[in-house]
Amino acid sequence: MGEIIDMRGKVAAAEGDKDHMLGKFLYFSLANLLVEKDALAKLCEDLGIPYTGGKRLSVSDAFRSATGDIQERIPITRMGESHIYLAYCRDNKRTTEVLSRELVKETLNQQTNQYEKLANISYDKRDGSFRCDNLVMDDVVDVLKCCRQAEELFELYQRCANRKQVETICSNFLRSIEATKLSITGYLYFVPRTFMEKVDVFEEFINFLGELNQKKTPLVVNSFYIIDDEKQRGKMTEEFYAAVKKEIAEYQERADYFIHSGCQSPAVLERWALKIQGLEARKQHYEQVLRRELDGLDDEFSTLKFLGQELQNRAKNIRFQKAA
Repeated sequence: MGEIIDMRGKVAAAEGDKDHMLGKFLYFSLANLLVEKDALAKLCEDLGIPYTGGKRLSVSDAFRSATGDIQERIPITRMGESHIYLAYCRDNKRTTEVLSRELVKETLNQQTNQYEKLANISYDKRDGSFRCDNLVMDDVVDVLKCCRQAEELFELYQRCANRKQVETICSNFLRSIEATKLSITGYLYFVPRTFMEKVDVFEEFINFLGELNQKKTPLVVNSFYIIDDEKQRGKMTEEFYAAVKKEIAEYQERADYFIHSGCQSPAVLERWALKIQGLEARKQHYEQVLRRELDGLDDEFSTLKFLGQELQNRAKNIRFQKAA
């Protein structure tokens, strides 16, 4: 067995024999991520990870993200005096057809900061034109450079997947290997030993993502084996209860909404019925891995199972009525 690591009472090892391991502790980061969608789709295909490309980012979101990335801090010392200037975009008047923000220079002072408008950056939805107007040349801020950067980022955001979209891909894959999100803050998961080999695939995915990241921000991913003993089984049981309790509440809320709103889509009803069945199957699998009865949420699971059956019955009735 390799080096032993203690993470808040969770004993892990860098190496280990699968037969003596409970599973793997996995953590990763996705901060400041922007990846070309074509490259992301190919990476997912190469690694066998389901790709959910999502819709093209709206021009409004792309415009706000691009202009929001224009942030410069410029310290300058002149004649023995130091000054700090900030260049960034802020909101101004806009219409339904024209998106608009203004580039400003802020001079930091001890008492009152000074603000100067340097340019107006806009996008006209009617003709698809990106413009920079009312430019004021400045001896501190490179106004033309900021405008060019905003336009380049605007195009980039429209053809790239952002952190939220990649997070969805990661969450779906981790759900498929029955990973349980730990209560510690961040992207930390417990993956049961039956799916441990899939962790290597996920680590490879995150590493390649880092190379494709247009933001050039490094991503972090690592994993450790969780030792199989009574103490660790107890701790993972607690983590399982904490994570699944949230999922049960979410599933109950959605199922109750579909039932009381009279949802007429059998596909939607069946999809959520299957999600409920999947959660029950996951509980049974964890009982085998942790070698104990997970009966702490029996009442909640009983209610959820009833709602799942109701969704399934409603879906069957709707299909029958449409076929009649």
